[in-house]
Amino acid sequence: MRGKAIAVICCLALLVGCTGCGALKESSRRERQSQQGQSSQQGERIASSLKDYARSLLDSDGGKISDQQKSALEKAASGGKVSQADYERAWADYKQCIIDKGYAEPTFDKYDNGIYALPSYNTDGASKEAIRKLNDDLTSCSMLHVTDINTVYRLQLGNPKLLLNDKEVAADCLRKEGIKPKDYTADKLEKDLESGESAGLRDNRKALTCLVTAGVNVTASDETVWYPLK
Repeated sequence: MRGKAIAVICCLALLVGCTGCGALKESSRRERQSQQGQSSQQGERIASSLKDYARSLLDSDGGKISDQQKSALEKAASGGKVSQADYERAWADYKQCIIDKGYAEPTFDKYDNGIYALPSYNTDGASKEAIRKLNDDLTSCSMLHVTDINTVYRLQLGNPKLLLNDKEVAADCLRKEGIKPKDYTADKLEKDLESGESAGLRDNRKALTCLVTAGVNVTASDETVWYPLK
């Protein structure tokens, strides 16, 4: 059984790569925000500023996250950005949390701009109970150490206008990178993603960087699969 675990389940339509039997679960608040993002109007924004958004995450999650992630969010709320050092530390803590729960060490996918993501995982032969526990543990580690930091870091790198529609953000990046023509739209991207091979996007590293940074659900055609239960 092969599932897709996501490294983080980000707010506001920044959900990345979550399909199949291994999909992680998230709080109802984030699910509602993701649904809002999918139906958002062009130009609609997440927040007035990255500082305000970081403050909102602190207000909602401050009592449920690690001291390290909380400290990084506090710095983002005052300074308007997450440092690369804090981002790297959050992912290192996330990896250690996974290992401490008894799973094989994951190798994170790393994209051209330094963004990380947890790869697809293979759970062949595992019981439903083992898979359920894996998903719960991954969600717990993610929320504790990296979810909110990853959200803010992705926004500051790939979505400085804080647009709510992830497809709009990704399409803009694909145009700027010269991967798609100037008339390429979020609607065209949606159709491409629904095609069998995602219109060549899954085997183009620059395209993948645009998509993953924006929070679009897509994985590389040649990604390395993780075997957490071995």
